[in-house]
Amino acid sequence: MTLRPFAVPARWLAWLPWAMLLIPFCLPALAADLPEVVATVHDQPISAEALRDSMRGQLLQLDMERYEAMKAQLDALVAERLIALEAAARGVSVEEFERVEIFAKMEPVTPEQVRSFYDANKERLPRSFEELEGRITVHLQRQSEVQRREALGRELRQQYPVRIALAPPRADVDADDDPFLGPQDAPVTLIEFSDFQCPYCRRVQSVLKRLMTAYHGQLKLVFRDFPLRQIHPEAQKAAEAAQCANDQGQFWPYHDRLFAATELGVEALKQYAVELGLDAEGFNTCLDSQKYSQEVQKDIDDARVAGVNATPSFFVNGLPINGAVPFERFVELVELALERANGQ
Repeated sequence: MTLRPFAVPARWLAWLPWAMLLIPFCLPALAADLPEVVATVHDQPISAEALRDSMRGQLLQLDMERYEAMKAQLDALVAERLIALEAAARGVSVEEFERVEIFAKMEPVTPEQVRSFYDANKERLPRSFEELEGRITVHLQRQSEVQRREALGRELRQQYPVRIALAPPRADVDADDDPFLGPQDAPVTLIEFSDFQCPYCRRVQSVLKRLMTAYHGQLKLVFRDFPLRQIHPEAQKAAEAAQCANDQGQFWPYHDRLFAATELGVEALKQYAVELGLDAEGFNTCLDSQKYSQEVQKDIDDARVAGVNATPSFFVNGLPINGAVPFERFVELVELALERANGQ
């Protein structure tokens, strides 16, 4: 029998982009409304709880995608309202206010910036600089407008108080018994899943140090391992080495040394222990025995259950952040966590 290809009606194709956009919104709701038993195999039930547990991380990611889409739109609506309020207070139209406060104050795009953007991205760009110069200029101008709008929004929020009730989804992530900085009973716990061979993890360390200073006494930073072994072959052993340093009370100095290093082979890991004044024999025995391989694996397993699939990944009292994000993004979630902890 010959199977004929299924012809999709043209009217369906018109709705396809919208349907794809709605998938992150529909799936979490579907997961929440499941029957108690979702399948039966030879009289053996598969419960909705078992299904949810098996894909907890994926569902969290979908919830996060939905939140990010709603947050972006909410931010735009808040900005519109703030601009309208301030325009009315000044007795001018919104268009005139934006002309004066946004377009007149945008940073101009220079030819050097256009060329620099092209040079940094030319391997991914299919055409010559001359062909793309105009488009790149428009793109950078739009970026400049977005930056000015964001800055204006921050200025106006000082005049018109804004309270955001929309909150990101939370994950149940345990700090385990991993190394931490800050008070044990701090109102906010920031759990970091990281990889010592990851350049983005290295980049975010200065942001975390700044954050710990800004929220001294209010923030507890917990380090948990998530070595991406397929692309960072030395990360697993580096994670074990840091745990061996922890045995001697030197986790954080060793942690800083690893993120500053360009070499993470076993001999280098042992040399760093010597440089930091650790008991070399005890450290080497610990590292060679793979004493902490299962401890690292436990961190990996916990991370996957929480939906982690890349580094660095963070949870601020269960609120997720992915990637080497700016200081301001951490502040946003730390402040939200503090509000919740204080019952506000």
